[in-house]
Amino acid sequence: MKKYINFSFDKINFLAVVVLILSVLWVKIYNISEIMENTIYENIAVLPLLAGIFLCIKSKNHKVFFNFIALILFLALAREFSYGRVPFCAIEGSNGHFFYPWSHYKYGCIAHIAVVLYIVAAFLYALLNKIWVDVSEILKKIPVPFWSFFAVFICILVQVYSEHKLENTVIEEIMEFVIYTLTFCIVWFYYKKSK
Repeated sequence: MKKYINFSFDKINFLAVVVLILSVLWVKIYNISEIMENTIYENIAVLPLLAGIFLCIKSKNHKVFFNFIALILFLALAREFSYGRVPFCAIEGSNGHFFYPWSHYKYGCIAHIAVVLYIVAAFLYALLNKIWVDVSEILKKIPVPFWSFFAVFICILVQVYSEHKLENTVIEEIMEFVIYTLTFCIVWFYYKKSK
C-alpha cells in the first residue's frame, strides 16, 4: 500500500495550515462577518493558483500531465474572476463587489460558450497527447500524497456546507483559500518528486 500511497505529512502542507491560521486570526481580530466578492482577501487567494500554474509550466518532465494541470488551474483562476465579470461588469456604485449577470449583456452567452470550448479543448489536448502515459508513469514512481488529498476533500465538504447550508461567506472563502493552497502543495509535491 505504501508503494502507491504516501501517508507522511509533507512539509509543504504546513503552508495551508499557516493560511488557515492567519485567515482565522484576521477574521477574529477585525471582526469580519462577511467576505464579499472581489475583496483583497479573495484576490490574494488566487496567488496559490498562479504559483501552481508557474510550477506546471516550469516542469521539464511529464509535460502533458503538467500542462493539463496548468490548464485546469487557469480555469479555476478564471472562475474566481467569474470569467471576466469581476474586472469588467461591476454594477455602478457597488464598489466592485456586485456584478451584472452575463444575461444582462446582449452577447453575454458567448462567455458560457467560451468556457465550454476551453474545457473541451483542455480535455482534447490531454487525450490527443495520451496523458494516461504520464499519469501511469507518475503513479508508478510517486505515491499519492494521502493527507493532501484528504484535506482538500474535507475542505470542499466544509466549503459546500458553509455556502449552501450556513450561507456563511467567511467560512466559504477561507476554505476556498485553503483549497487553493493545498492544490499548490500537491502540484509542488509532484513537481519536486518528478524532477
